[in-house]
Amino acid sequence: MEYCKIPVVLSYLAACYILASTYYMLMTRNIGTPFKDAVSKYPELVAIKTESANQRRKIFYTGIVVSIVLMVVVRPFSRCN
Repeated sequence: MEYCKIPVVLSYLAACYILASTYYMLMTRNIGTPFKDAVSKYPELVAIKTESANQRRKIFYTGIVVSIVLMVVVRPFSRCN
């Protein structure tokens, strides 16, 4: 049986990214959101932001679905040595 071996460098990069993200979340949890607080005073800006966020969310989820379909069809990792 053959196994796909991912380079160790990629594992280290992924681990560093996860640790850095965790550190960021822990260190910024008490900072607050001065920009968001300022924007919330203007309802028209909040509406623009909401519409933009919804559009970007749809685009991102479409990208996820397309990526999953592409991975199922192409199966790029099925023949790794």
